[in-house]
Amino acid sequence: MRVASSVASMEAFLKSMAPRGSLDGALRLAVTVLLLAWNTVEGAVFENEYPSSFVKLYPIPIWRFLFVLALIAGANWCPSVGIMFAFVTFFYVMDMEVTMDKWK
Repeated sequence: MRVASSVASMEAFLKSMAPRGSLDGALRLAVTVLLLAWNTVEGAVFENEYPSSFVKLYPIPIWRFLFVLALIAGANWCPSVGIMFAFVTFFYVMDMEVTMDKWK
């Protein structure tokens, strides 16, 4: 009985994560592919140059907090988007830390 309820709850969870229509599915795919492309560009080159606004905003703590909120929102919407955005955040933070230490 307990296993059956676990399986049923897992099936309900997976159903809730499925796209809710063709537009939602298309947006999930588009955002995932866009973030994958961003990750490929940023992850392939060590110390890649970021837009100047990203560099200027990095020392402001609320900016990094907004990245975390966007990560949570993306993961809540679609797990694939959350994973890709986690990589975006990781590469951005790690590149900025290395770059900021290098420029001091």
